Amino acid sequence: MFSRRESFDESAQVHILEMITLFWLFFMTATFILQLKVPDPTSPASDGILDLAAEDAYDSLAGATALDDTNHSSMLVEMLATGDEDTTCQAMLDSLSASIRGNCWLALDAGPLEPHGTTSEPEGRSLTIHHLAHEGGHVWTVSLQVWHTGGGA
Repeated sequence: MFSRRESFDESAQVHILEMITLFWLFFMTATFILQLKVPDPTSPASDGILDLAAEDAYDSLAGATALDDTNHSSMLVEMLATGDEDTTCQAMLDSLSASIRGNCWLALDAGPLEPHGTTSEPEGRSLTIHHLAHEGGHVWTVSLQVWHTGGGA
């Protein structure tokens, strides 16, 4: 049989092993947490720049006076009325600065959005704006997706 002293020694050894295990677990957890790389959130200024660029591209046609201003309220709806959606979208995309690229989608009335103009894959975070343009009983949905060239921040 075991004596009381041997039982106490075994109990102490178990407690020492428990403490070493807990210390090792704590140390490894701390090491893991310190190695985590949490990305910085995207700056609101970056989103603001993209939003302004998209709005400016839209306004380049929506704010321009139509050539036939008696029948159309803006250059945008006049171009859309001609049915040349690729030219309309490309005009908006061409007004973007060199550091920003984009895609343009149009939909007539309840139809699906379809890409027009030069299209490409976003290279990072992108931002999309949506506007409605109406005239002559038709409603156009105009969507512009923009992103920084090279992916940006």
